[in-house]
Amino acid sequence: RKGLAETHPKEIPEENAEPLFHNEAARAGRICNTNEYRPLTNRGRRILPTTTADPTMRLWLLHLLLLFSGLQTPTWSSEVAVNIDFDLAPDSFDDQYQGCSPQVMEKLRQGDYFTKEIEAHRDYHGVWKKAHLTWLNRAKDIPKNMNITHVLAILVYTSNNSVHTSFTRAMANAGRSPQHYERSFHFKYLHYYLTSAIQLLRKEMVMKNDSLCFEVYHKMKGINLEAYSGATIRFGQFLSTSLLKEEAQKFGNQTLFTIFTCLGAPIPEDSRKKEVLVPPYELFKVVNMSHHPRGNWLQLRSAGNMSTYNCQLLKGSSKKYNPAPVVIASLSFLTSVVTSSKSGV
Repeated sequence: RKGLAETHPKEIPEENAEPLFHNEAARAGRICNTNEYRPLTNRGRRILPTTTADPTMRLWLLHLLLLFSGLQTPTWSSEVAVNIDFDLAPDSFDDQYQGCSPQVMEKLRQGDYFTKEIEAHRDYHGVWKKAHLTWLNRAKDIPKNMNITHVLAILVYTSNNSVHTSFTRAMANAGRSPQHYERSFHFKYLHYYLTSAIQLLRKEMVMKNDSLCFEVYHKMKGINLEAYSGATIRFGQFLSTSLLKEEAQKFGNQTLFTIFTCLGAPIPEDSRKKEVLVPPYELFKVVNMSHHPRGNWLQLRSAGNMSTYNCQLLKGSSKKYNPAPVVIASLSFLTSVVTSSKSGV
């Protein structure tokens, strides 16, 4: 088991911890929107309505709780506070493949995992084929140290809603045990290449002496999320964020994140949307929480990383799984950890 690992290379200056709504007109851009993705997993303890509640309200809240379990899609815009204890996504599969990347790549090739995963997912082959054609039409060079599969993995994840949703749902529970990962997680190929792509992009950033940390933006439309300042959280999934924030001015019925990431990497083939992909294992500290009439704003600062697994593909399912204590962060009105989204798509 792997505990807390590296810390980020640069701390966010405290003077940057200011309300997002200052001088918004002067800092126009766009922001990632999660509205098109429904919740994939409930990662908290739901507080049921008391027996003294009005029957109509109890029935309404029951439908809301079913929504949190991923059993239905929202059809209303009203907001109701339902308390949920949010953790650090201990069931998420969070392998960083440290010290074993070449061996994992070889096992994926020898085991023909790509073919197996195509057989496990409808239209999966077509999605990869379309991503390949998209890349060829862009006529761009492959980033240094990466191969075509790294590039296609990013395109598959960021450009296809169906794969994005299925992958995020599967990943949210794949880490519950080594056995579950080995037998039930049918995105091993995509997970490795996405993780590796982010790491290789950051390696190139170091070689070029580029900035290693980014202030990015992400919003969850249709829900009102709260967190305590000082809490430590982890998304537990790949999070699509944007360097632009034009939509931050259109604040309503949503939770808005300003995230200072030091483990994420800009997607090189996506210059229009200025997208930064944040890895599932990055930890964040809640720097500030502010309430507004039609939504909340959370400011997060990178606080290192945490992984339960490392090189698990090479270990099989023989390893016993003994969950380690994790830091708990209290949130309310959360359907799940944020389901990643794409900016303006």
